[in-house]
Amino acid sequence: MSYTNYVFILGGVQTVILHPFDSGHVFGDSDPGSILGRYGAGEMPRSADAIRKELYAAMEKGARRHFLDKGYYVRLAITVAIFIVAYLFLSIVVRDPVPLIDELAVSTLSAAAFYFGSERKALSSPAHIEAVLKLRRSIDGAYFSESRVIDLVESWRDEAIALGPASFYRNEAAPVVLQADEVAEATALCRLLAARWKSRSIVSDIYVASTKGGVPGTLLDRLKRQLGAEESGLALAYLRLIPLTGVVA
Repeated sequence: MSYTNYVFILGGVQTVILHPFDSGHVFGDSDPGSILGRYGAGEMPRSADAIRKELYAAMEKGARRHFLDKGYYVRLAITVAIFIVAYLFLSIVVRDPVPLIDELAVSTLSAAAFYFGSERKALSSPAHIEAVLKLRRSIDGAYFSESRVIDLVESWRDEAIALGPASFYRNEAAPVVLQADEVAEATALCRLLAARWKSRSIVSDIYVASTKGGVPGTLLDRLKRQLGAEESGLALAYLRLIPLTGVVA
């Protein structure tokens, strides 16, 4: 069954492009699905050709990492075994005037030759080539359109930049309600944003505090110091979007 992979383009001082190619699941599926690009109202921050070029590079980098990671520990174990066997063989069987230097050099070269050769084999495998070709076709066919969800996120981000972290306490003049298709899109956006800050515990700390009834101002101030004005504004917009999806972050 085909599914949709979202690509989100957020305008600002620097355009932010969020895509699924940092996740391994898109490279292992027999059907990579379609790609739908979403951006805020008005002109797209960058041209479709420029975005596709960036997506090609991100996809190829992600595919390379995915297929190299799949057999990494096996390759590493065999590489170590080759080094040990070669070293012991040269130490016990082959005698030379300067044994240590020659044994280490030959053993290292043998292990390195296997390791890099196995990487080349993994990247020339039919599975890797097929995944790249399928995803290139999906990127070629990507359709870009305006999104109310991106509009909301950009407006919340801009509000946070203009008013500071305290804007997180502001209540909406009218409750925001998302349609069913917008909920699916917002959920995909939240997942990509969560991955963006997975190493930044301050974002999850604020989310946890918000679920317990209140966010201390010190946490919000620390968020801005750690991420900067624009990135912290985007993080606050993400935290306001989560409740609209009905998903627990």
